[in-house]
Amino acid sequence: MNKTLAIRMQAIVYLMYVVQGFALIILAQTMSALTAIWHTDLAGVTAVVSAIGLGKLIAYPFLGELSDRWPRKTLLLLAILAYGLFFICVPISTHIWQGLILTSFAGIANAMLDAVAYPMLLMLHHGRSSGNVLIKAMISLGEGILPIIIINLNHYQLWFGWVFWVAAVILAVALVVLLGTNMPNSTVVVTERVTRAPRWQWDIVQVTFLSYGFTAMWLMIHFTQWVTRYFQLVRGFSASNAHLLMTCYSVGSLLGVGIVFVLTGRKLIPEKWLLVLLNFMALVSLLLLLTVQTRAMGFVGLATGLFGMSAAGGALQLGVAQLIAHNPGFNGRATGWYFFAGSIAVLLMPIITGQFAAQHLAQVMQSLLVVSVINVILVGTHAMRVVNSNRTEIGE
Repeated sequence: MNKTLAIRMQAIVYLMYVVQGFALIILAQTMSALTAIWHTDLAGVTAVVSAIGLGKLIAYPFLGELSDRWPRKTLLLLAILAYGLFFICVPISTHIWQGLILTSFAGIANAMLDAVAYPMLLMLHHGRSSGNVLIKAMISLGEGILPIIIINLNHYQLWFGWVFWVAAVILAVALVVLLGTNMPNSTVVVTERVTRAPRWQWDIVQVTFLSYGFTAMWLMIHFTQWVTRYFQLVRGFSASNAHLLMTCYSVGSLLGVGIVFVLTGRKLIPEKWLLVLLNFMALVSLLLLLTVQTRAMGFVGLATGLFGMSAAGGALQLGVAQLIAHNPGFNGRATGWYFFAGSIAVLLMPIITGQFAAQHLAQVMQSLLVVSVINVILVGTHAMRVVNSNRTEIGE
């Protein structure tokens, strides 16, 4: 493939994932304004947030199957249009039902983007996870920029909707690049690590990583949804410092992506053990954040950055790479099912936590520890299973 074409294809995808970073937290970061324009309460806005998961649930089962057959350019164009509808119309909507519909379009757009991006980047990077890990860097970049924009809008008492329209401008740039790019239609990926399997088979590895797709997504979305309100309302941080914690999280995530990119690109550590290490570090950082009662911004910011580095520094992308490696020849299907499981978490988490957050926000945050322990168990047992399987093969 032409090198210039490959660069343009990756530029389009990564720009769209910056916008996806906006989409993941923009409703949570603008809750106060949205409750006013929609004439609803906190539980109502969190229900709208869950509509992102609803959109994904609708789209993933179909797009996972079709991603190897539909033209990439068509799917990316549809994703841009769906994202554009969300970002342009949400700040000028007036009813909660409008927010539900528009937010579901963001979920559908995310599913379209994932269906194209993960198989395509695996192909461009010859089966290695390094290209997919950079997706998280772009998401983190968006998550890091957005709170800074909101802080400045609040400082100058400007309309909250400008932050939505900044994302729309980024989409417009991606659209211009896309329209000038002639993408090949095939998304079939041949990896270097595995051979093509004759048929799809359900087994313990698939169940493990579909479960991990659910819990790993829950962990990240749950944290980003409530961390700002938790530290402001429960721990007594100022509004600016509470918003800046999301930037600390994003900076940590970017640092984690860089580390994971180097480790996977150079194969310095097996990906299965790197996944275990990242999830263990996420658990330790959560313990520091939720059990050490301090208002020292330096300590809390460092622990938040550590959590971002470990939980959001490529752990989700490493998980889907493990599942794809186990299902050679079914890259689109494996990707679709993995993120379908994650979309269930995106749908359920705001609904469940939103029912308790008004009165029990501290307990809602502490429940993250349970999810983090489950993640460690899932990836740890998979790593040990692979080791035992290799020993058995050597013994034979």
